[in-house]
This record gives sequence, structure tokens and C-alpha cells, in this order.
Amino acid sequence: MINQINVKTAERKAWRSVFQDGLWDIYLGLLLLAMGIGDLLDNYALSKVQYYAIYFGVIIFAMLVLWAGKRFITLPRLGRVKFGSQGKMRQNKTRLLLFISVAFGLIAWFLADAGLKGKLNTDLMDVIFPLAYVVNMLLVFGLGAYFLDYPRLYIVAVMFALPIPLKILLRSWIGVSGGYLTFVIPALFIVGMGTYCLVKFIRMYPQLNDSKEVV
Repeated sequence: MINQINVKTAERKAWRSVFQDGLWDIYLGLLLLAMGIGDLLDNYALSKVQYYAIYFGVIIFAMLVLWAGKRFITLPRLGRVKFGSQGKMRQNKTRLLLFISVAFGLIAWFLADAGLKGKLNTDLMDVIFPLAYVVNMLLVFGLGAYFLDYPRLYIVAVMFALPIPLKILLRSWIGVSGGYLTFVIPALFIVGMGTYCLVKFIRMYPQLNDSKEVV
């Protein structure tokens, strides 16, 4: 019984180390930044090829940052962690929740952006899609924070939920353009939070040569 408790404690500690380095925060912040850059690019006469090349270029850059950080910063310090059944279930939940959230969020963003450009019914867009976007961000990231034992994801949820309603508020009620800042500022906050955790992580852990395994 004691051994089982020790194993569960060790696995939970190992699982928390997945997010301890702040790299997932930086990755998510860069994804939100990509949405802001996409909004900014609408102000320029770019072809669709140029637009999507820049937009998806930022997303690919975010993925490379996450991969390189895990490979060259986290791995040499914590080793390669192999999770047991519970850890693998958490990993699958991570992939599923983040995929659903990003996919749904991107759809809501494109639809809301289309509404702002007059391609869809503006009254409908100003209520339904912003509400759906906010609920999605808070619900999916909130559940992710709870089930994945990743408390900072609650903050990420709020930062992801802010841009669309703020953009519509600035455009429709105040008449102020520059809605891309409603994405960029929260994105930079998330990246800053992740960078702080990364610096703290690097200072806390020296480099290792062996690997860790939690079964």
C-alpha cells in the first residue's frame, strides 16, 4: 500500500515537471500571438499565400520553440520521463484538450473576424460567436488546468478568452481600431509568464546525464 502511494506521488511529481519549465506557457502564448499577427496582417494588402505563410510560420515557430526547449533545456536537466498508465492518460488528455481548444478557437476567431468585416450578420456575430469563443476558452483550458494538474492554465484561459470580446468592444462600441493589440498584449503576458518559469527552472536544476522513469 505504501509502495503504491509512493509510486503515485512520484508519478504526480514527474507529471508536474512536464509544465514546470514554462515551455508550454511560451508555446500557448505564441499561438495567441499568431492570432494577433493574423489580425494585424488584415491591414496590409497581402495575398492569401503571403498571409498564411506568415501566420502559419509563427505557429511552426511556436512548435519549434516547444520542441527545442524540451530537447535542449528540459531533457538534459530532468532526463527522459516514461509515464505509467495514469501518466499516459494525462498525456492523451493534454493532446486532445489542446487540439480541441486551438481548433475551436481558430474557427471562432475566423468567424468573428468575418462578422467584423460584414461578411456575416453583425448582430449575430456580436453575441453568439464571441460568447462561444469565451466559453470555449474558459471551459477547455479550465478543465485542462484541473485534470492536467496545471494551475497556470487557468491564467492562460483568461488571457485566451479576452481578445475577441475586447476587439468587438473596441470596434463596435468605441470605434477604435487596432484590435490586434487585444491578442498581442495577453499573448506577451503568457510568454512572459512562461519565460519567468523557464529562467527559474534553469536556475533550479543542473544538467543531468541519466534519465528518469516512472512506471
